[in-house]
Amino acid sequence: MRLSAKCAQLFWIAILVAVSGVALPDLKAFGQDTSEPLDVAFISKLDGTEQRYVVILPPGFRNDTAYDLVIALHGHGSDRWQFVKDGRGECQGSRDAAAEQKMVFVSPDYRAKTSWMGPAAEADTLQMLDDLHGRYRIRDVIVSGGSMGGTSALAFAALHPECVDGVVSLNGTANLVEYPNFLEAIAESYGGSKLDKPEVYRQRSAEFFPERLTMPVATTTGGKDTLVPPDSILRLMDALKKQGSPAMSLHRPEGGHDTNYEETRSAFRFVIENLATRRSQQPVLNVSDQPMTIVCLGDSVTGVYYHTGGHRAYPEMLELALKAAHPKATVKVINAGISGNTTRDGLNRLESDVLMHEPSLVTISFGLNDMVRVPIEEYRSNLEQLIDRCRAQKSQVVLCTPNAVINTDGRPITKLVEYCEVLRTVGRDKNVPVCDQYVAGEELKLRAPWTWRLTMSDAIHPNMDGHKRMAEELCRVISGASVSLDSVQPPLPILQRTRKQLADGAPLRIMAMEPVAAMVEAAIRQHHPNAKVELTTWSVAGKSLAQLEQEANAQVRAMKPDLVVLTIPAELAVANDEPTLHSISWIMNWSLSFGLQEWDCVVVHPSLLTPAADPGKDSLIRKLVHAQHLPLIDRTSESESAPEIIQQWFKADLSAPPL
Repeated sequence: MRLSAKCAQLFWIAILVAVSGVALPDLKAFGQDTSEPLDVAFISKLDGTEQRYVVILPPGFRNDTAYDLVIALHGHGSDRWQFVKDGRGECQGSRDAAAEQKMVFVSPDYRAKTSWMGPAAEADTLQMLDDLHGRYRIRDVIVSGGSMGGTSALAFAALHPECVDGVVSLNGTANLVEYPNFLEAIAESYGGSKLDKPEVYRQRSAEFFPERLTMPVATTTGGKDTLVPPDSILRLMDALKKQGSPAMSLHRPEGGHDTNYEETRSAFRFVIENLATRRSQQPVLNVSDQPMTIVCLGDSVTGVYYHTGGHRAYPEMLELALKAAHPKATVKVINAGISGNTTRDGLNRLESDVLMHEPSLVTISFGLNDMVRVPIEEYRSNLEQLIDRCRAQKSQVVLCTPNAVINTDGRPITKLVEYCEVLRTVGRDKNVPVCDQYVAGEELKLRAPWTWRLTMSDAIHPNMDGHKRMAEELCRVISGASVSLDSVQPPLPILQRTRKQLADGAPLRIMAMEPVAAMVEAAIRQHHPNAKVELTTWSVAGKSLAQLEQEANAQVRAMKPDLVVLTIPAELAVANDEPTLHSISWIMNWSLSFGLQEWDCVVVHPSLLTPAADPGKDSLIRKLVHAQHLPLIDRTSESESAPEIIQQWFKADLSAPPL
């Protein structure tokens, strides 16, 4: 039987997926079976203990979709399974509310069974939130719970209002300074009694901090509840209403220490409806099936450079996002970003690089270079001129603030904030929509600092994970739709330069780290016996990550090879800290050409060579390779040897028909 060209193409892509774990490129994620809860373990950064939380994904969960999150905190004496399995009203009502709204539902131990959101539980909850933001595309976060969990939900919101968008507190207390019950258990969680640790008790008493609770808050209380008396909650809710915060108090004067199903659903409905109102906005464009062109004008963060793997950046991701959100749309996005540019350069090349395309919409993103070279008043004037000239050609405009950055002396955050505010002011004065990438990045940095750090290639440039998030935010502003691009993989086939050299019969220059260098050459010769391979072996024995980073800087771009193969020694890849992240990122950065990718670059996971040392699917190397949008040759079978896996991977990619 003869396969069609398309069938053959899909066949070889499937083979590549099977041997490398690479996901299908640029395709809609299929709905997943979410019937079984996921019991997730993590190691607490606070004290090294194993902690756990349970995840229930919404029906038909998709990797290409952004979701709201409900964190359900159990009561005194229970654990993470209470809100997952219990049939009582508050538990079933919480699960049903999350499922109905297609929300990710999470229930943690948070130091079960007597937590009361003590310092250890607080640290675990923050770490869990960071982890969840890395695993899924999370929009709003609702913290909820019953009894001790209701108390803890309010306590966490008062401690970290930047991490919480809504609170549902069922039969909790808002004042642990006066609360008379479970004193021994609370003292153990808080590290001492009310007399020993008065500030710990006060910090976790939401009644003292109503000004922090500006998010929607819903509470339930019973007038005859002696286990957790309602007085402090009622006082808090009065204070929230007086200050104008969205607050709903469901108080039953004859009720006890319980919340029924209907009241639980009502509490969630109030918070969810308020969040939906806050999030709603008028889209900039009516994205329809009519052809439209969008041009993204900007600097190196807009253009295609090594930070994102050298193939695409946020403009190309924006096109994918808009097509995912609006499948019938005919959208073309043109990347007009150039490294080092300022608003001055944008004005100089506006006609040739932007307006000549007759765009429906122009996005303008400058600031990171302006802040060091263009006076702030000129920056304002240049933005105004860019807007006026685009509008004169009947093009709509969206202004984009620069992305959030790591603070440096060269680009201090305080100065960047000033330039961002000028851009927002210009947007208000000119009635131009603003996509506030800076605020979006800062919000992620506050809620999930490690997840945010993993989106940065260096101090100011996001990697592809960062660009995907920028494209998602821009898609939301332009079209009103929320999507996730997390599952988008590098374009296939991967070895484009290698394939060309082999097809032309030209020398194939390879720079590969040992000990996989010889395996790579053998794999290529297995498929192309007459290949003219010029192999440069990159020695790694006895070297630190910092040394390998320096060698990548000095050697790769100077050599301009056709193929670079990296493999970080297993003993160097075990840490999950800033120095390791920095060095691995820059080993990959220096192994790529500066702009559009001129040669192939592949990473081999150290589990191929040392299976027992595999740190798991969430290893830092796997995260960083995914973030850089580079291909990863990974172990998918314990029985196969490293040479066999590498041979299968190269055979699959070199044999796949071009997309």
